Amino acid sequence: MKKNALRKEETIELNNKKVKIDKLIDSFAVIPSDEIVKYLKNKEIYLPNYLHKALLRKNIAPIIANAENDDKFSDEMKHRLKWFDQFTIFQLEKLAESYGIKIDVKEYKKDFWDIIIHNRNELGINNLEFIKLENLTMKYQRAQSEDYMTMQGNLEAIYFEPPGYFEGCLISKAREVLVHAMTLSDVRELGKKYDVDIPRRINKKQLIEIVALKLDLNDSEQEKLEKKSILDLERYAKEQNINISIELKKIDMIEYILLKRKPSTVPIREENTKIFEGINIEEYLYDAKFEEIAHRYSLERKKRKKTLRNLLILLIIIASGLAVYLLDLI
Repeated sequence: MKKNALRKEETIELNNKKVKIDKLIDSFAVIPSDEIVKYLKNKEIYLPNYLHKALLRKNIAPIIANAENDDKFSDEMKHRLKWFDQFTIFQLEKLAESYGIKIDVKEYKKDFWDIIIHNRNELGINNLEFIKLENLTMKYQRAQSEDYMTMQGNLEAIYFEPPGYFEGCLISKAREVLVHAMTLSDVRELGKKYDVDIPRRINKKQLIEIVALKLDLNDSEQEKLEKKSILDLERYAKEQNINISIELKKIDMIEYILLKRKPSTVPIREENTKIFEGINIEEYLYDAKFEEIAHRYSLERKKRKKTLRNLLILLIIIASGLAVYLLDLI
């Protein structure tokens, strides 16, 4: 997604007509998420989870921007919000839920379609496909808007976690932000999201299982570990750069989730990961938003100028007519 190229592209050709991309994005925002999923699945299009994270964070960032001066956030929470730019999907959703921050579904969808339309060629979507979507906008134009939970529940079916990622972040970054900006209670809740019940402490059998999973050990190698004491197992794990012990600290709990979580059933599309790799999606969306606002302001200013000019012409005509009438009286 080359930002310079995107800035120049303002129209798209549909049915031999040039349609403004901004208008197309606005109209597509009414399409329900289940229809979006149906459409993308039919095209076998699946998207990296960090795209969802970027759209979500961009949506609530303006509210968080003034958090330092907002009385509804405790001092502890304000400290955690210093990590906001690195928040995982779970942390963003938890933040919105805990502080009654409404996620604007329409705005999310507009940003979503902005990305899809501007990357249609890379995603294998030809312009004719958008005519089908235009038909859906007619069908759902007056439909009631869905809430975020409904949309998120449906879109889960098309978002995949690329290898080396967790919750829309690189695993190394996820570990860091989860340790610094999560309570133990939150970490346990994160575990439930992935069907991982985090114990208070783990026994010898669980410790061996974790080491075996991490090092991909066979049955024979696992049997050798069973002969070791718990202390020796912890020492061995540390030597192999495995941060786990029977007394689970926060970092150990996070590691436990990473190891025990069930793999996603959403197909991984490496080619789609490469489309968005290295792109600051939020930066692009903010730039696009500012350009949209600037364009709208420019149009409104031209409209005001035209109105004032017409009003001035009308006043001149009235004044001229009045002058002629007064001269006739004289």
